[in-house]
Amino acid sequence: MNKIYKPNEFGKMIGRTVNTLQRWDREGILKARRTPTNRRYYTEEDYYNIMGIQQENVENQVNDVIIYARVSNQNQKDDLKNQVEFLKTYA
Repeated sequence: MNKIYKPNEFGKMIGRTVNTLQRWDREGILKARRTPTNRRYYTEEDYYNIMGIQQENVENQVNDVIIYARVSNQNQKDDLKNQVEFLKTYA
């Protein structure tokens, strides 16, 4: 699901003012989406489009994750393996 941004947040993300976003909406440059109460909002997809980022590239990026597991002594070696597998699954 796309994250939703208020015009002020979105403007800061792209380096533009709310007034510019309103003007772009009127001129059709970047049409704002509207809530049922007619408030403007923007999505992550709008951000990628305006910044010229292809979404495939973003979705295919791999983020490195570090996991840490430990046990108190050698007798718990099997517990360590279980911890590692659980953390791999979670991460």
